[in-house]
Amino acid sequence: MSTATDGRRNIDADDLTALALAGAPDMAPDGTWAVASVQRADPSLARYRRRLWRFDTAGDCAPRPLTPDEGAWSDTAPVISPDGGLVAFRSDRDGVTRVWLVPALGGTPVPLKTPEHADGTPSGQPAEHVWLDPEHLLVRCTRRPEEAASRTAPTVVNWLNYMADGEPRPVEPLDTLWILRTGPGDTAFDARLVLDGGAGQRLAALTPDGRGGVFHTAHPRHSDTVHPGGEVRRLDLATGEDVRVWRCPSRVRALAVTASGRPVALASGQAGHSVEPPRVWLADEGRQVFPGQDLECERALLADSRALGGPRLLATAGERILFLATMEGEVALYEGRTDGEARRVSPRGRSVADFAVAPGGSAALCLESATEPVELYLSGRRVSRFNTDWAARARPVAAEDLTAVSADGLTVHGRLYRSPHARPGSGDVLLRVHGGPHMVYGNAFDLETQALVAAGFHVLLPEVRGGAGRGTAFRALSVGNWGRGDLDDVLAFADLAVACGLAAPDRLYLAGGSYGGYLTNWTLTRTGRFRAAVSERSLANLVSKSGTSDNGFTVNRYEFGGADIYDPKGVAELWERSPLAHAAAVTTPLLLIHGESDRRCPVEQAEQFYTALRRRGHEVVFARYPDASHGFATSGRPDHRLHRLRLLLDWLRTHAAREGRTDPPPPPTV
Repeated sequence: MSTATDGRRNIDADDLTALALAGAPDMAPDGTWAVASVQRADPSLARYRRRLWRFDTAGDCAPRPLTPDEGAWSDTAPVISPDGGLVAFRSDRDGVTRVWLVPALGGTPVPLKTPEHADGTPSGQPAEHVWLDPEHLLVRCTRRPEEAASRTAPTVVNWLNYMADGEPRPVEPLDTLWILRTGPGDTAFDARLVLDGGAGQRLAALTPDGRGGVFHTAHPRHSDTVHPGGEVRRLDLATGEDVRVWRCPSRVRALAVTASGRPVALASGQAGHSVEPPRVWLADEGRQVFPGQDLECERALLADSRALGGPRLLATAGERILFLATMEGEVALYEGRTDGEARRVSPRGRSVADFAVAPGGSAALCLESATEPVELYLSGRRVSRFNTDWAARARPVAAEDLTAVSADGLTVHGRLYRSPHARPGSGDVLLRVHGGPHMVYGNAFDLETQALVAAGFHVLLPEVRGGAGRGTAFRALSVGNWGRGDLDDVLAFADLAVACGLAAPDRLYLAGGSYGGYLTNWTLTRTGRFRAAVSERSLANLVSKSGTSDNGFTVNRYEFGGADIYDPKGVAELWERSPLAHAAAVTTPLLLIHGESDRRCPVEQAEQFYTALRRRGHEVVFARYPDASHGFATSGRPDHRLHRLRLLLDWLRTHAAREGRTDPPPPPTV
């Protein structure tokens, strides 16, 4: 960070490595202390380091590390034993990911040997673990078939749903569940195989019921069904009987169990799209728990400064059900019972990045805001200050709420970050379009936004129809409207920025990723009013995406009103709505950024758009990141993230410094 004239330390790309981010908390059974995994970038910038820290509710107990910071490894997924004596966690500290144990008061971590099948076949790496009692762990192990373990081995595919973003090869792992017996400081244990998913099932969300069984989810492996859905099942640990409790049309996102043994699930009630958000269900009855409340039960706020891994979305404390929901620009923790309404229990003015709850109801919350990176709170009291000094020096800029009216009269909201370093008078305004389309920017800490502000850009985050946090009816406005009403929403905010004197007409910029990348590309084919643009992990050809993406023939098909590439009318509709079909109309300089291992919006999308523009002599630059998936901008390797953000800032600064628009470079020689 450099020092600004107003005393602020200018935030830049290097600050991605300065933050320490708490995540994956777990609460002790008695509610008096918690453990969390704290993430920092490794000095090599090739990976992240994560260490376990203990936090006590008593004000006179300072946070302290449970696992030492001695090497380039990650300690994560801490789970406290029922008697509070041990913490089980996953780590690759000896070069192989396995389950480790550490005493609750600190000490030397002890590894548990990963179990093997009777014939000596390894069970694979542990992917999930829960305590059954103080001496037994239930562990889910995953093993990749041999063809998935090598980058050079051929893969033979004979099923439909063979792609998933983040999976390096189109082969789904094999899951097994094991009970491990262990004791403090003892590496010897008995291992018993209790369930083998085999070739047919992917297993997850292990949730012991305290009655000799465990609820879990099961999803078809190697499925040839367009919408395979999912199941909640109960495994009797004594008999091995595995019984279906609930068949859900969509994937089950999370599971919990009440003190009375009732399984609670988080899932959408409709398959094949994300317009209908996840809801809370009582799985043994197959009914929604809060049917009268339009709660979007997911963490749908976009931000780049959170610990890796998905958050806990659902938990129980006695008969109370706790879950995350995105509402009105914040992610909040809600609580309710099966026979009443849910209410918000997390503080307003901050968003919940992750949480845990003790049986008695004491909660550990990882909270963030637009100006404060994630910190841990126990029972309402802040117990970590990993980023306090950094924030005091950097003084991140707060957001202002804006409202615009789209061409059809729809009111859309936005957030404006004013730059104290902007050009005098009408400055430079960058519009950043959210992805999804059922995501949104809101009250969460985003370092990229702050770096753009420090670079002299006012940053305007427009809400477009379909975004999260305003209810299911608003989410549904995206269906059939890509490149239509959403374009009007973006242009309404561009008009507002000029009308209020924030930007001169020739000082507007546009950026977006994923769906936001699609809308950026599309907007450039409709207007030349933007000075420069950045399009990331974007879409350009909706026809080809239907067969090359992990959700092209499901989610995208629904979003475009059922348009299908196997129907001539569907092909015509998808092609007409593809930015590639109108590439000749683009006049705005464009930076394309894409991960080469993106399975959601495959890199061929950017390749096609880049080639079409470059052949026409257009000013376009294409940055490719090897082994990077769809979300690499927020969760990829630190060195990739640094390079990307520096490149993006340099691109925008360069075009801001130009006096007027310049002629594009000559076309390449063919």
